[in-house]
Amino acid sequence: MGSRMGGLEIPADVGRVLDLLLVAGSRSWVVGGVLRDHLLGAAPRDWDLATEAAPEEVLRILRPHFTVVPVALKHGTVRAITPKREVEITSLRGPGVEGLLRDLGRRDFTINAMAWAYPDGGLLDPGEGKKDLETGCLRAVGDPQARFREDPLRVLRAARFVSCLGFRVDAATYRALRSEAEGLRKVAVERVRDEMCRLLLGSYIEPAFSLLRNGRLLPWILPEILEGFGVRQNRYHRHDVYRHTIQVVRNAPARLPVRLAALLHDIGKPRVRKSVGGEFRFHGHAAAGAEVAAAVLTRWRLPGRLVQDVVVLVRNHMLLGSDRWSGAAVRRFIRRVGKERLPDLFDLARADRLDHVDPEASLAALDRLKVRVRDELEKSPPLERGELAIDGADVMDRLDIGPGPMVGEILKRVQELVLDDPEKNDRQRLLDWIQSRYGSLPSN
Repeated sequence: MGSRMGGLEIPADVGRVLDLLLVAGSRSWVVGGVLRDHLLGAAPRDWDLATEAAPEEVLRILRPHFTVVPVALKHGTVRAITPKREVEITSLRGPGVEGLLRDLGRRDFTINAMAWAYPDGGLLDPGEGKKDLETGCLRAVGDPQARFREDPLRVLRAARFVSCLGFRVDAATYRALRSEAEGLRKVAVERVRDEMCRLLLGSYIEPAFSLLRNGRLLPWILPEILEGFGVRQNRYHRHDVYRHTIQVVRNAPARLPVRLAALLHDIGKPRVRKSVGGEFRFHGHAAAGAEVAAAVLTRWRLPGRLVQDVVVLVRNHMLLGSDRWSGAAVRRFIRRVGKERLPDLFDLARADRLDHVDPEASLAALDRLKVRVRDELEKSPPLERGELAIDGADVMDRLDIGPGPMVGEILKRVQELVLDDPEKNDRQRLLDWIQSRYGSLPSN
């Protein structure tokens, strides 16, 4: 069970950390995003504390009870790992409230520059962050230009808060953001990537991307997407390539692979656009986009599996006429995409079609394909080589040959045969087919 502090529910493990510091004679405060979330009525996630105790004292006090890691000792930050979460504890650079005010004055935005004293629950809010939360205003602490120069990532964090909270950026903060946007080039790509991934999962995608573009941030994050700005499409589309992309991201469910794929699904269009008979065509844009997507996501140093998932989604997002495919074509589609990626691909395709001029027909066709895919999966067809009724050893034994590329090539052709007709996935039928196709060789 946790305890309550002025309406804020403190989990038991966090309370234990605070109590240990208090018993040792050090006052502490709950600070930052946890208060923002609490005042917004959201469940607090990241628990950050500020304390009078020096970092070495924090380590000494907490180590008998938790795993404690010094994560940034030069900044006075220690991380306590409890059974439930990680708690970051930062030592103040001055005594008591004076040191706390100095700490809050170096934070990014007023909505993150509040502190709650433990255990009495008194709120310290020197920048009127609570008022900004109530009015939906994102305002830098003190001199916005100085705040952005201290950590250039903060210009991108502003866009992330717009995406996640729907706040407006106050005028002075916006002017400073635009003037300091180039500072992003000095920020580690991993930090930029993490902010972008969080931004993409927000509910206010359009204003966030408006800030990214008008605030001059995109050239330092994703210059490729700007190639689509003002690039007209054809009669099937409501918007140019860039605006269509933002709409598709907004339409997509807030799952990272789908949102990333939505962001990149048409990124190849400006590079392949041609006018045919007075209308723009984008032949091959999915394949071109997959190449660009792979380059972008690799540059962002995302995990290899996530990169692969998104690239597959981008490459396969065009499903025109797919509801008229043969059964074999549907099975090959399932194999090409992968069963585990199908929900994401259908969500991406739906988000894409919702921004077309007349989406009803294509959405109906998409629903028909989903039914056909479901029906095929219920039959459990052999889609992967490991699901064949024979393996490499069977091929070598039947044809009396040793290991080599020939075995893999034969299994590949067997797999195509079974995809055309799953009923042929019978051991004896496949062995007979191999022998008839590759010669009457001795069998064991």
